[in-house]
Amino acid sequence: MDRRAFLMTAIASGALAAAPGATAAPLLDGRVTRLSDTALGLSWTAKGRPASVYVSSDPDAPRAFMREVKANVTGGETKLALAIAPRPYFLVAAQTGGQVRVAERLLPLKGGRNFRDLGGYRSADGRQVKWGRIYRSGVMSGLTAADMTYLNALGVSVVCDLRSVQERTSEPSPFLSADGTKVMAVDYDMGQSLSSLYRATNRAEAVQAFADAYLGFIDMLAPQYTDMFGHLVRHETPLAMNCSAGKDRTGMGSALVLSVLGVPRETVIADYALTQTFTPPSLHTKQIAAGAKMSGVNAAQAQGFARMPPEVLNVTMGSDPDVMRIALKAVDAKYGGPVELAKARFGLTDDKVARLRATYLI
Repeated sequence: MDRRAFLMTAIASGALAAAPGATAAPLLDGRVTRLSDTALGLSWTAKGRPASVYVSSDPDAPRAFMREVKANVTGGETKLALAIAPRPYFLVAAQTGGQVRVAERLLPLKGGRNFRDLGGYRSADGRQVKWGRIYRSGVMSGLTAADMTYLNALGVSVVCDLRSVQERTSEPSPFLSADGTKVMAVDYDMGQSLSSLYRATNRAEAVQAFADAYLGFIDMLAPQYTDMFGHLVRHETPLAMNCSAGKDRTGMGSALVLSVLGVPRETVIADYALTQTFTPPSLHTKQIAAGAKMSGVNAAQAQGFARMPPEVLNVTMGSDPDVMRIALKAVDAKYGGPVELAKARFGLTDDKVARLRATYLI
């Protein structure tokens, strides 16, 4: 652990007290919202303190190498023109101390499905997961030529496709024909992994059934998760993981990665729940009611979904935070936590965990 991380952890735990009269610079949090094709909105905490906004196409650029685009902003929010391609990364720095790096979480893709960045989240020691290094997504077969140009410009070099062989055959990844990008996949059959969902009669039963299925992914997708962590350890990024909906198999993979990087549990769960913000369950329930074909769903599964009680279907099509909360509690009970699980099953060691945090936290 570097000196800054040690000091922040020590102060937070009470092991090291601040000097009399001294106050640690508060950590800022922020977000970027797309307002139009040419404009972004930035907002951040500590609204009463003047802050400056810097921008760069490099997500890790030191402030000295970034361009100042706003100075002495006091309202905690501002609007900016989208003037950097392919993707702007911002640094908000308060004059009295504290800063945060922010970027769009959901990538602005025309044919993407829940394709978003895992960057920006705070680790327990106050650092942030680096932007532009690890992405999560749903099925990619709908990506347009412009989308692929954009993603290639971002340098996506590895795609960990968590889908079954049937899913990959019916909707091939466009990255299979992209120069410079490796698509990693392992053949398997989903089988009856989600069968208990069809027997659920209420929300509580559906939440538990889904959580049990997530725990089952640890065995079913052990080769895929091991491969994914191997690429991250070897610094083979930017990396994107995906399944069909981008919320279940990818949701568990993302939760494992963020947990190994030291991101607090409730933040991990909040990231999981974001899927139902970006792709509301109602979008899928309308498709089911209309008998429309859904990505990764065969005819028998579609019929099973159509027979589900509404409260069960909402859990099935959404990303209810209680699902991930219960699943991770089960990981705690069975393995001692996600980090211990990753060391027991996915090829990590204490040294590799430390290297991952040194590489992907800033």
